[in-house]
Amino acid sequence: MKVLTFGWDFPPHTTGGLGMACQGLTRELAHNGVEVVFVLPKSQQVDGESRFIFADVEKMVRTREVQSSLVPYTGSQTMVDVYDEYGRQHLYSRTLLQEVHAYAHKAAEIALEEDFDLIHAHDWTSYLAGVAAKTASGKPLVLHVHATAFDQAASDHVDPEVFSIEKESFAAADTIVAVSAFTKRIVTEKYAVPEEKVRVVHNGVDTHEPKRHEPTLQELRARGKKIVLYHGRITVQKGVDYFVHAAKKVIEYDPDVVFVISGKGDMVGQIMQQVGALGLSQHVLFAGALWYEERDQMYQSVDLVVMPSVSEPFGLVPLEAIQHGTPSLISKQSGVAEVITHVLKVDFWDTEDMANKILAALRYPVLHNQLTREGKREAGRLSWKHVAQKVIDLYQHLIEWLT
Repeated sequence: MKVLTFGWDFPPHTTGGLGMACQGLTRELAHNGVEVVFVLPKSQQVDGESRFIFADVEKMVRTREVQSSLVPYTGSQTMVDVYDEYGRQHLYSRTLLQEVHAYAHKAAEIALEEDFDLIHAHDWTSYLAGVAAKTASGKPLVLHVHATAFDQAASDHVDPEVFSIEKESFAAADTIVAVSAFTKRIVTEKYAVPEEKVRVVHNGVDTHEPKRHEPTLQELRARGKKIVLYHGRITVQKGVDYFVHAAKKVIEYDPDVVFVISGKGDMVGQIMQQVGALGLSQHVLFAGALWYEERDQMYQSVDLVVMPSVSEPFGLVPLEAIQHGTPSLISKQSGVAEVITHVLKVDFWDTEDMANKILAALRYPVLHNQLTREGKREAGRLSWKHVAQKVIDLYQHLIEWLT
């Protein structure tokens, strides 16, 4: 079986969980005998054994007009968001939508040149590429929903351009994969997609025993501090502002707690101002965006990881933390809450409950140890290998049904 896959980024150069999920799934599909040809919009270094195609590399290909209702949106002011290592935003001169449509045109050309059995496209930035490849080749199309415009906006005030791409792409797909039942409900209710067209396949985690690193933040430890970590994008979707409000309540009861915020995003300045306004500057550290060894070192050095998302389709961070031996507190508004029991759960908006459960995890060693031990046992059943097998079964069913 050969699958033409479209994505937007891939480790080691990735902007978040999407790239990590694509890497885990692609690796295990290949280990199970699926030949994956992974297409990316731009040339980049990649960590993977599959064959990669970069759409910005000139290729000698046949071209033809692709007929689709998904035509370019001209005049959009939505800019490509790019951040440096300090979280400072830069803007390309081309809009993100123009980049997405340029990718789709290249995808049609690539689909005419490649031989494959079906198409798999990840996230809205690659949906048009998948639709264009299907139109050019006539092969079945799977769309993988890692997030929607409603998640990104954390409300119903969605980007109309992104919503339009998602809605029309969902209509064109043969099968839609949602990373949680939480996401499936959004797809069926907000986009009027029939329930039978959407399959839930939860994300996974690498289940091997991770490498141990030298602890960080040792000076804080020497002063008797407990450390709580937020790791992820700093955007409205992720609920970092609620995390800071909960931190304020925790500090009122226990001033020996330090909160670390790791990540970048369009709310960095706002969150820094919030920390200052609440008088938390001595209790909150901004670590910047941590990846790979630095991220793992931080996971292993803190006492608790908090994922306070307002709308989280899945959420890999708590599973990663648990693999490194650190318990997690997560919002009930997350897909990962469907598959793991041994974590603390709160409504993202209930900062009083969030603060109480942070304090409980820090104060009671029995609770802390049980969450760590049982959580790791649960996470061990959520391997990418099992995820890949579910996706292969879906592929086989789709090919048999449509041929």
